Amino acid sequence: MDNKDQKRRQLIHTMLAQPAGSTATGIAEHNLRPWRALATHLSPLIGDNGFGALYGRTARLQAAQYGWLSTGPSSTSLEKLFQILDEDLRQAEPAVAAEVNEALLLTLTSLLSELIGEALTTRLLDAAWGGGLIQKNAGEQK
Repeated sequence: MDNKDQKRRQLIHTMLAQPAGSTATGIAEHNLRPWRALATHLSPLIGDNGFGALYGRTARLQAAQYGWLSTGPSSTSLEKLFQILDEDLRQAEPAVAAEVNEALLLTLTSLLSELIGEALTTRLLDAAWGGGLIQKNAGEQK
């Protein structure tokens, strides 16, 4: 894993480390929170269909390891896409669901980085997920 992947993984861990509710609804919302935030920030740039296509590619790549992951059409609405993801994650054990969610986020952000560059991807993730991580690490990057 190179330094670029490590920065993205750190952003993903920070986002996923936020407290989740103890109910099934709270856990589901925790799993979907990073996806909704990403869609909010990326859709104005690449459109809902672009986000859906990026997620669709991500799901197809991860389905090789997690055969139960849905890989339906990526031209569906974002709300339907999130509903399918939620249903998939609810069927898995919580630890497996967390692992898959993280793997999906890492894959999507890696694909995004290949398309728009690492620096812009990192800034978009930081903005989508509450900001602050880039500034905290700015001194370390000198």
